[in-house]
Amino acid sequence: MIRLLCTQRGAFPIKRFLEVDGRRQTARIAPATYRSDIRAGIEGPATYVFTDLERVPPPRLGELAKEWEELEAAGGNRLLNHPVRALRRYELLRTLYEAGMNQFNIYRLDEIRRPSRYPVFIRRENEHDGAVSRFLQTPEEYDRELEAIQRLPVARDTLLAVEFCDTRDAHGIVRKYGAAIVGGEIKPFHLYVSRKPIVKHSTDAIVNAETAAEELRYFEKNPHEEALREIFALARIDYGRIDYGFRKGRLQVWEINTNPYWVVDSEPDPLRVELLKRRSKWLAQAFARIDTP
Repeated sequence: MIRLLCTQRGAFPIKRFLEVDGRRQTARIAPATYRSDIRAGIEGPATYVFTDLERVPPPRLGELAKEWEELEAAGGNRLLNHPVRALRRYELLRTLYEAGMNQFNIYRLDEIRRPSRYPVFIRRENEHDGAVSRFLQTPEEYDRELEAIQRLPVARDTLLAVEFCDTRDAHGIVRKYGAAIVGGEIKPFHLYVSRKPIVKHSTDAIVNAETAAEELRYFEKNPHEEALREIFALARIDYGRIDYGFRKGRLQVWEINTNPYWVVDSEPDPLRVELLKRRSKWLAQAFARIDTP
């Protein structure tokens, strides 16, 4: 049995997966929210996957860490994504920058540090909706944006300023890579090729025979597995999806989402259907391998 845990607000990705792509997984996967008893309905050992950690209030994280310890002490359980040890967006991107891996820095709006390189954009720390501001090109524009934010009913400590990392190639093309981790397995999930400076969704991508073939090659060859394994280990994350790109040949991490949409395309382009079939098959096998009978 696999117990997939998430917040009440973050229940939809798991629900949609089980309804669409994971229909054959319903006997294996038992979703639950952090509001409930995480062991309810489970007898004996199981696999517990802690997802959606960005949205869990800090007091609840401490409680979940204690429950992790109890499950670990009981023996026989498999546990993925420690509620406290797993790095969240700010911690991860700061760590990667300080380690010289990422070439862009990140700042909380309520800290003394200020961006040292422009442009920057503002985003919410615990959401996956991308930029909530335009590109701010100068310190003066940044200050004006801060003044405007102060007039809004939003806490500054929930917002981040992110230095824009331009990954466009010589032809103005951006490639956004996404790779999944389920237990110890890492597998490419998507490759979006676009002319937009920031790429979030499949609808941002250019889809033609050439890009579809490139995405399928990425899935089959898994060319960045070794580098991604190092990053997942650094982040102490065992389940989720990493989004990344390349700048001048160097891998740049955008985020690791611990509660990703495994089913993204309700009406996929016919050119991507073969990829989605293979991806679905791998995902089913990956869940089977982390299952605790």
